[in-house]
Amino acid sequence: MGNLKEYSKEIKETAANLRIIDDALFRLMGEKPGVCEEILRTLLDMPHLHVVKVSVQSVVQSFQREITLDALCMTQDGRYCNVEVQKGNSNDDIRRTRFHAAALTAKYTPKGADFKNVPDVTIVYISEYDVLKNNQTVTHVTRCMKNDESYVPVKDGEDIIFANTCVNDGSDKSELLQLMLNKEAFYNDKFPQISNAISYFKETEGGQSEMCKIVEDYAKEYAKNSIQEAIEAKKLADEAKKLAEEEKRKADEAESRAGKAIERNYRLIVNILSGRTYEEAADMLGISIEDVKEAEAAIKAIDK
Repeated sequence: MGNLKEYSKEIKETAANLRIIDDALFRLMGEKPGVCEEILRTLLDMPHLHVVKVSVQSVVQSFQREITLDALCMTQDGRYCNVEVQKGNSNDDIRRTRFHAAALTAKYTPKGADFKNVPDVTIVYISEYDVLKNNQTVTHVTRCMKNDESYVPVKDGEDIIFANTCVNDGSDKSELLQLMLNKEAFYNDKFPQISNAISYFKETEGGQSEMCKIVEDYAKEYAKNSIQEAIEAKKLADEAKKLAEEEKRKADEAESRAGKAIERNYRLIVNILSGRTYEEAADMLGISIEDVKEAEAAIKAIDK
C-alpha cells in the first residue's frame, strides 16, 4: 500500500479531491461491505435487497469486445446488478447500457441452459448529466409492448436504471446522488455504510494511502496507455507514409509511361509528316492540323 508520506504532493491533492462518482474512489468504495447494497436499495426502491458479492473493475469478454464493469453485484435472489458511474458525456450511453446488459446476460448464462434460466440483469447507470434529457433524477427503462395506444412492460429480466446528479427532486434518491459529488467526508443517517466508507477514505491515513495508491496506479496506467497509443499512432503514420510513397512511385511510373507513349505518338506523326504538307499528314492520320503542328513542336523541343 505504501506510507502516505511516500506519495507526491500532486498525488495527494488529486486523491483529496476525489468524489464517489469518480472511477478511482468508486472502485475503492465499492469494495466496502454495504456500499453498493445501500446504493441499490435506494435507487431500485428495494429496501430489503441483499448483495452477496461485489466485484469491482470486473472484465467481461463478450461479443468480440471487452468491457470493464465498475461494480458488479450479485443479489441474494441471483440477479446481476452492474453499478456504473460516468462523468463525461462522450459516450452513447443508451447503447452502452444495452450492450452491458447483453454482455452480462451472455456471460452468466450457463452453456445449454433453458431460456427460463437466463439470469436477470440490472444496469444502474449513474451520471453527472441527464442522459435521457427528461429532467428526471431516476428513470427506469424496460422492454415494453404496445397495447392499443399505450405501452405495457414486458418482464424479460432486463432493467436499466438511469440516475443523475444534476436533477435534484428532493427525494432520498437525489440526496444519495448529491452525496456522490462531495469532496469532503460526511455523515448521513440515511446512508450509514456510504458515510462510514467515505469517512475512512477521507479522514484516516490508511484510507488516504489507499486513495493515493489507486491514483498513482491510474496515472501509471494512463501513461502506459498514452505511450502505447503514441507507438500505435507512429506505426500507423509510418504505414501511411509507406503507402503514400508507394502510391507516388506508381503515379510517377504511370506518368513516365504516359509521357513515353505520347512521345512515341508524336514521333509517328512527325514521320508521317516527313515530305508531306500539314494538311496531307492530318488527313492521312484523321487528326487536326493543330495536332500535327503540336507533335512537330514537341519533338523539336525534345531533340534540342
